[in-house]
Amino acid sequence: MQVVAKVTINNSSFDEWAEFFDSYKSKRDQFVRNEVVEKINDKEAKVSFEIVDLEGLTQLSSSDDITSKEAQLGVLTEIL
Repeated sequence: MQVVAKVTINNSSFDEWAEFFDSYKSKRDQFVRNEVVEKINDKEAKVSFEIVDLEGLTQLSSSDDITSKEAQLGVLTEIL
């Protein structure tokens, strides 16, 4: 399943968010492929990828360490 997501970063910058997002790339790579991150501006990014394991990705994305850091950074993700 091909997905495109808009990421809005309210409490930090693209660079801060990208550093955090990169920190768990190896975990995401178990569930997605062909991931591309595009900087729109300092507060927005576009991420496109193909999901190969939706259940695994859902579990990873809802883990406490990720959701708490996203809340701190003010991250809102919208599937387009």
